[in-house]
Amino acid sequence: MSKKELSLSSQSFKRIVVPASTSNLGPGFDTLGLAVNRYLVVEAEPSNKLSVEVSGEGAAYIPADDRNLIVVAAKKLLGKTPELKIKIQNGIPACGGFGASGAAIVSGLFLGNEFSSARLDMEGIYNVAVEIEGHPDNVSAAIFGGMVVNARNDGGYAKIRIPVDARLKFVAVLPDIRVETEAARKILPSNVSLAQAVSNVQHSSLLVAAVASGDYAMIRKAMKDELHEKYRKSLIPHFDEFASAAADNGALGFTVSGAGSSCIAFCLEETAEVSDSFNDLARRLGLNWRVEIFEPVNKGAEVLAD
Repeated sequence: MSKKELSLSSQSFKRIVVPASTSNLGPGFDTLGLAVNRYLVVEAEPSNKLSVEVSGEGAAYIPADDRNLIVVAAKKLLGKTPELKIKIQNGIPACGGFGASGAAIVSGLFLGNEFSSARLDMEGIYNVAVEIEGHPDNVSAAIFGGMVVNARNDGGYAKIRIPVDARLKFVAVLPDIRVETEAARKILPSNVSLAQAVSNVQHSSLLVAAVASGDYAMIRKAMKDELHEKYRKSLIPHFDEFASAAADNGALGFTVSGAGSSCIAFCLEETAEVSDSFNDLARRLGLNWRVEIFEPVNKGAEVLAD
C-alpha cells in the first residue's frame, strides 16, 4: 500500500508499525534523525469507549488513558478523544534517546488519520507531528525512514531523506537511568559564539555528505559538536569512559543519542569489538546497563490493515 494512501475504511482493525530513531547524530542538533530497527506497534479497533493496554519496554511508565501521547496525537486529528480499543507493544528502549515520544506521536497521527476523514498525506502528517513534538528530527525519521535532514523554512520545515545502507551500525549503551528531554534542553546555553556555530555547520554538513556518499570513514572527522554534547554528557555517568572505549576499539564516533541517556557508537566492521568493550566496561564499573546493536532502517511508519 502506498504511504500516501493512508485513509482506509474507518470501521476496521488497524495495525501501525513505527520505527525508533536516533537524533542529532553529534553535530546535527534538532536537524538530523535516523530510523533504527526497534519498533512501536499499535493495534486499534472501534469501540464504544477508549481503552488502552500497554506492554513492552517501559510499560509501567506509559499512561494507559487519555494522557497517552498516542491518544493525544490521534485526538489532534479526530477533534475528540477516540473511541478505540488500543493495544500498544513498545519495543523502543525506555531509558530515552531513541525517539519514543516521536514514534508515539507518529503512530497517533496515523491512527487518527485512519479513523477520521482527515485524509492527510505524508507531508501533512509530518507537519502536524513537528507541531506536536516541537522539533522535527525524530518524527521525520519515524515517518520516512532512513536519515532525514530537516531545516526550518518559511514558518515550517523543509526536509530531505537519505537512504542509509546496512554497513553502518550503532552500538548503543542503554543506562538504567532516564534523562528527561526537558531537563536536557534546560542545561543548554541560550547563546553560542560565531566560531561554535560555524563549527557545527561545518561538521553536520560533513556528516550528511559522508552518509549520502557512503564515505562512512569520514564520519570520524565529522563527529564534533559544540552545541549540546558537552553539556548533556554531564547528565550521563561514565560518558567519557565509554567514549574512550569506543575510540580505542575503532568506532567512527561516539555521542549522545537524542537527549540521552542512551549513547551510540557509529561502527562499520568493528561492531563486535566495540560491543564487547562496552560490556566489559559496564561490568568493571558495576553498572546494570544494556549494550545493544542497532541497524538503520529505510522504511518508515506503516499502516497494516485487517
